[in-house]
Amino acid sequence: MPTGPGSPPDLLDDGWAVASFEDAGVQRPWFDALERDVEQGTMALPDAVLVARDGRLLYERYWNGFKRGDAHDLRSATKSVTSLLVGMAHERGLLPDLDAPVLSLLPHLAPVRNAEPRKERITLRHLLQMRSGLSCDDWDGGSPGNEERMYDTRDWARFIVDVPMRDEPGMVTRYCTGGVVLLGAVLEHVSGQSITDLSREWLFAPMKVQDFTWKPAGRKGTDTGGHLHLRPRDFLKLGQVILDGGAWQGERLVSEAWVSESVEPLGPLGDAGYGLLWWSTRFVIQGTPVEVTFARGNGGQYVFVAPSLGLTAAFTASHYNGAGSALPLEMFGRYVLPAVLGFERPATGE
Repeated sequence: MPTGPGSPPDLLDDGWAVASFEDAGVQRPWFDALERDVEQGTMALPDAVLVARDGRLLYERYWNGFKRGDAHDLRSATKSVTSLLVGMAHERGLLPDLDAPVLSLLPHLAPVRNAEPRKERITLRHLLQMRSGLSCDDWDGGSPGNEERMYDTRDWARFIVDVPMRDEPGMVTRYCTGGVVLLGAVLEHVSGQSITDLSREWLFAPMKVQDFTWKPAGRKGTDTGGHLHLRPRDFLKLGQVILDGGAWQGERLVSEAWVSESVEPLGPLGDAGYGLLWWSTRFVIQGTPVEVTFARGNGGQYVFVAPSLGLTAAFTASHYNGAGSALPLEMFGRYVLPAVLGFERPATGE
């Protein structure tokens, strides 16, 4: 059985206003169907589903023994948080030029192995775009820079800068967690702070996020490519910040221009568009197209943002390395979007 208040959620001192389905103009029967299908086993179990519209939390449920106060591993949805931090560093003048060569910002890692001119041309922007040109592809188990190889090393940043080149930077998109770890190393070097401290100061404290945990990158630095732990209500706040153009409850965290650039897809990566560590896709619900930006992580960690509907939703799940990892994409399209679009659910079937 699910836990949590459903709708309307509880009003807490965490920054969220709350609303009922009726207040938000959302069709309740779709959420009743979601819960019924999960309980009957026709839909795989999530760990949490939360939905907000127009800045008000209107649905909050937990399964699999998870509770509101439990922080969840976000896996690669962490990358989208790193994108926000890079934008904040850029706008604070710590990273004034996103087209600066990465190696020039990491002098303590010199000299690097497999040095060549192409490696010297890798920029911060290339890492944000997954276009570093390094021989690093997490979707290819034989890739020299595959994340599983990196995880076995003591110093992840050094591991990835030593990986040989495969392409000219900026030309080919390949999903590379190691490149995002490098962004974290750059942030720590130019700020003189740990990722924990700077994320608390710049992002989490203004958002009333108290419970967050970053994991180490081997024995040096911070894993900014994955494994940030947040409570689901706080995870959902990231979507609201994107929806509100870089602000949380009126407080500017990062510029609207940075958010716009981050979520604008540069091209496809796998099954979706990819910007600066943010994904995008189009859902078509009963003939109605809905453009959606999202963060996602292995196992089913997703935050969705649908600007045209004033909508953001967060899902967590534990379907690691399996087909269930895409469960939130199905649930968001099957239940949440029709409910918010105001479509009536048929009395029988869908």
